[in-house]
Amino acid sequence: MLTDQRQSQIRAELAEQGSVVASSLAARFGVSEDTIRRDLRDLAKSGECSRVYGGAILRRAAPLALRHALAPDEKAALAQAAVHLIRPHQTLFIDAGSTNLAIARALPADMPLTVATNALAIATVLAERSNLTLILLGGTHDRASGACTGAATLAAIAALCADLFFLGTCGLDPMHGATAFDAAEAEVKRAMAANSASLAVAAIAEKLCTHAPHRIAPLAAIDHLITQNSVTADVLAAFHAAGARLHLA
Repeated sequence: MLTDQRQSQIRAELAEQGSVVASSLAARFGVSEDTIRRDLRDLAKSGECSRVYGGAILRRAAPLALRHALAPDEKAALAQAAVHLIRPHQTLFIDAGSTNLAIARALPADMPLTVATNALAIATVLAERSNLTLILLGGTHDRASGACTGAATLAAIAALCADLFFLGTCGLDPMHGATAFDAAEAEVKRAMAANSASLAVAAIAEKLCTHAPHRIAPLAAIDHLITQNSVTADVLAAFHAAGARLHLA
């Protein structure tokens, strides 16, 4: 495959997923990781992505509709593993994100819960649940992310104490922890984390060992990491060494 063809496919994956992992690309294209790193350097020089440890990320998040369509079976499996962390009568924060939407759909139908969310899609899924108290954390709605942010959202979060926070993250790696593309979203996520007794992240393999510009929380603050059992042993070892409690789905 010619360099231009390979880089075109990398662009398409970045547009769809928001990030790429060099080792996965090397295996797919049958080339060395050094070759992929050169491709990513070229794309970064042209302003199409930012290089991060292990791969690259878009300079902005992928569109919400594309993220919802990406890896739905894998996200559903992560969601089924994630809901085992929940206990009856808990108060949950669930922020925006396609994997968190899958978690909302997987919440046990017969379990009494209180759920506070800043995501309209998640609120819509949960609105008719008779066993559940729903708190919508209002604010300024961002169509691209599906999240409410701003002063009103932060004030609503400050009035609550959650037992468990399902954090949606754009990137997660042992050094940088959980990160986000947008500063306002990151501020809301940090506020939820500060008001939660426990923090959980469900992330598909492609998000691991990548990071975005805005920090949310160090890896040591994340009590549970739910990810795919296809993640390589060396990556899992890096997260385990950094203190993450792993749950594989």
